[in-house]
Amino acid sequence: MIAQHGYEIDSQGNIGNETRRIEDLQLRFILLMAIIPLTIKDGREVRISEQAVKACHKESGIPMSELVSLIKRMTKEVKEITDYFEKNSEEMQEFFSKN
Repeated sequence: MIAQHGYEIDSQGNIGNETRRIEDLQLRFILLMAIIPLTIKDGREVRISEQAVKACHKESGIPMSELVSLIKRMTKEVKEITDYFEKNSEEMQEFFSKN
């Protein structure tokens, strides 16, 4: 990599600093992990998800423990958001049924 004024240029010509690139990799990883079970429903999704984690670790250098932590954190956040919408949905249904 060629460093210029605090930024790096990768082999594809993308310019950015290391922190930004890691955030982008984490976002791509989370999107991949979310899309796999939505698009593959024939029992292979667990195996493919495991392969995706291993490939992301190998290609990005992000430690496996960090990837696992990221999956757990995102799963928790999705559950909290889902619970919030379910609660508000019930409250809204009750409100409209009374009026």
